[in-house]
Amino acid sequence: MKGIGGALAMFTKKEADRKNLEVDQQHNDTKYSKAQFAEARQFSRLEKDILAALLLEQQTYTVQEAQQHIQQFMNGEAQ
Repeated sequence: MKGIGGALAMFTKKEADRKNLEVDQQHNDTKYSKAQFAEARQFSRLEKDILAALLLEQQTYTVQEAQQHIQQFMNGEAQ
């Protein structure tokens, strides 16, 4: 019995991982405003400051686009 429970747990975990991946992909397409990034818990204070300086008020951005802006800024400062 113990072996079967472990197999079921593994199956359930993989299903949950697949569902989480689908949710993450949906969130990757979601666009946010400059003000929403300023309130986001996902970014540090420094990253929020960079986004405040770089993003345009009237545009929306995905999280991936915002992270790219941060990386480009940081790489530009390093050179």
